[in-house]
Amino acid sequence: MTGTNSDPARPLPNADRLPDILGPGVTPQHCTLTFPLVRVLAAAEHALAAPAHKRLYGETNPTPALWWVKDDGTYLMSNGYDPEDTRDRDSGGLLPHVVHAHGWGPGTDARSILGGGDFAERIDLDAPTSIGGTLLGGLRGAVAAGATRFRLTVIPEGEDMLIAMATE
Repeated sequence: MTGTNSDPARPLPNADRLPDILGPGVTPQHCTLTFPLVRVLAAAEHALAAPAHKRLYGETNPTPALWWVKDDGTYLMSNGYDPEDTRDRDSGGLLPHVVHAHGWGPGTDARSILGGGDFAERIDLDAPTSIGGTLLGGLRGAVAAGATRFRLTVIPEGEDMLIAMATE
């Protein structure tokens, strides 16, 4: 995942729930969201180091992951839970381990690109990539190689949504 390497599109884990999430007849637009890579890696490392993990709907045994969320803007966040986290906002007013997509921060409405309903989708840190290794390993390697951005490309396919991830 270093340089401009990317992983091919793959279905989201809860893609079968998309009609319920987005609303009847609503489909997301093909779009690419860009995130600051060093902050994505920090959120991923937080998830890995956390003593416990929050669950999404239907999960019974959560493991370290990033959540891709659309509600107040769209963002990636750690699913890590640490009872000692203060939940204080940083100097920019953002919650820790939450990384908004460029141009889609708090107060923005991502319905124009991602449909009407709010959602959270799991992105496994130990998911294998097409170039070998895991997503977490790819993030670490990309930062070490000087990459600065993480891209999440959304590809609508009928009532499903595929995502492709890349660093640059």
